[in-house]
Amino acid sequence: MKFEVPKTKKLYEQIAAIIEHKITIGEISPGDKLDSVEQLAKNFEVGRSAIREALTALQARGIIEIRQGEGTYIRKVTAQDISLNIPTYASFSEQDLQQIFEVRKILELGLIENAAKRRTTRQLEQLEEALSKMNDALIDPEASSNADMQFHAIIAEAADNPLLVSMLQSVSKPIARQIQHTRSILSTSDHAALHNLHEEHTAIYNALVHADDIQAKEAMAKHLKTVESLLFEQ
Repeated sequence: MKFEVPKTKKLYEQIAAIIEHKITIGEISPGDKLDSVEQLAKNFEVGRSAIREALTALQARGIIEIRQGEGTYIRKVTAQDISLNIPTYASFSEQDLQQIFEVRKILELGLIENAAKRRTTRQLEQLEEALSKMNDALIDPEASSNADMQFHAIIAEAADNPLLVSMLQSVSKPIARQIQHTRSILSTSDHAALHNLHEEHTAIYNALVHADDIQAKEAMAKHLKTVESLLFEQ
């Protein structure tokens, strides 16, 4: 089977684009093995170096995997490969961060219900450890923020949906620094607010211990409303 190569890009980019298109339209499926470099070179009527460059580019983008001694295969996409394409924290305005936080609220309120039904004993132990770290480091902004993020990450894991976990990680990272900054301010000016945050986390934990999805969702909603107020209404 011959392939027609358009003359608009570098040769290896053209080849990579054709292979990717064939995956998109279903001519090649995830898990399929590609022809050898020599056979692809014949099919495309190009040199083997161009094929190798195209395969390297596709591998770098996670589209194929090259297995030593076995050949080249189309990768199967997993939930971990899917995330919201959110750039670095520094590129966001406050309005952007508010919109990202809104997405986080929607995700966490869905996750907490499943977490209440699916959490394991080990995950409850991990949540208790994270709570303890938050309490011990109440006036240490960096340590308490890290424990806070860990607490929410364990809940996401307990929901047992890797796709949602990946999406939550995408929306959590851009506001992590702002959460730490807010905790830093509170550590010198409002210890009562910090204690309130700890109590809210404890309420979420207790609801998860009792596998009460309704109470867990209510506790999470209350907590996220508090955090939103601290982040954006100061």
